[in-house]
Amino acid sequence: MPHEIWYMRGSAWLPNGREGMIMVDIEQFNVQLEALGKALAHARRVLITAPGAADGDSIGSQLALRRMIELRFPQIEIRIINDEPLPERYRFLPEVENVDTPESYAKLNGDLQFDLGFIVDGGLDRAGRVREVFERCPATVFVDHHAISAEYPYTIRLVEPRASATTELIYHISQSPGFATPVSPNFAQQIYLGLIFDTGFFRHSNTTPEVMELAAKLLRTGFDFTRVGERGMLERTFTSLKLLSDTLSRANLSLDGKIIWSKLTQETLRAFNAADDDREGIIDHLFLTHGIEVAVLFFELPGKQTKISLRSQGKLDVAAFARSLTERGGGHQKAAGANLELSIDQAEPWVLQRLQAQLTGQAGKY
Repeated sequence: MPHEIWYMRGSAWLPNGREGMIMVDIEQFNVQLEALGKALAHARRVLITAPGAADGDSIGSQLALRRMIELRFPQIEIRIINDEPLPERYRFLPEVENVDTPESYAKLNGDLQFDLGFIVDGGLDRAGRVREVFERCPATVFVDHHAISAEYPYTIRLVEPRASATTELIYHISQSPGFATPVSPNFAQQIYLGLIFDTGFFRHSNTTPEVMELAAKLLRTGFDFTRVGERGMLERTFTSLKLLSDTLSRANLSLDGKIIWSKLTQETLRAFNAADDDREGIIDHLFLTHGIEVAVLFFELPGKQTKISLRSQGKLDVAAFARSLTERGGGHQKAAGANLELSIDQAEPWVLQRLQAQLTGQAGKY
């Protein structure tokens, strides 16, 4: 096994004498890696997708995975196809010209049949229109770091919940013997975007010393990390600022200030002529309110559905809570979400009632 592949928290081995930093089942993971190499060796056309609208970890993972495969298997045609268009904030990234929706890809090539399908940073349940294309693939691969996601019989599973981001996991896969991907400035910034997105610029509890070491290694390649951080994480449209102000003005507290929540409707989006991506970051402003334990943002989807985003500062595992609401819920212990088959007017009281019950110890175990 190479020198630096796995340093996830576990119970065994690490280079340079450090302890407690390995995959829980490294042998099984290596079996999956070997299966991945064989599947790629026989593939001619590869699909890469991810759930819903791309975020920093999602698009960074997809682009980095594409580069890793392309360098090792140059004969393969690789396309990234997502249900929703790539948000404008990420269009500065290298190689984004390879990212399509089903419609834009159809204009290039009407053939939506692939030999091998990858889904990264979340399960197939939220892949939208790409799900049908993915399910037609003879072999499928799941690459993720979320502790809880919907079950699906993927052919190959590469999952490590203790990775800070899916890009961290992909980086270590890329350095395994079967891939040995050069860490170029382009590749480094794709990995780095996922790290800063899912750690909140290295503020969240999933920030480990190993993540910081990896970030330092990536920065040494010389890419403009300031630009990646500002464009990919901080830059906002003027419309998004107005939307943020309006949504925060509607925020409410309950349970003696332990819960804060707000909601964002399609009517509000239309009033501000805003795009879905303009809501990015609102949940973090709610989450950083002094004294709260859980923040919730209700976002109305078309067709009487509601997306909820959850953040926890306390002991509540919001990933488990989200899954208790629906099989389309999951994420991390302190950051999770769910898509509910309820209107926003139905979802708001139902979720808040269950959330209050969990925080007061009146609910049963998930």
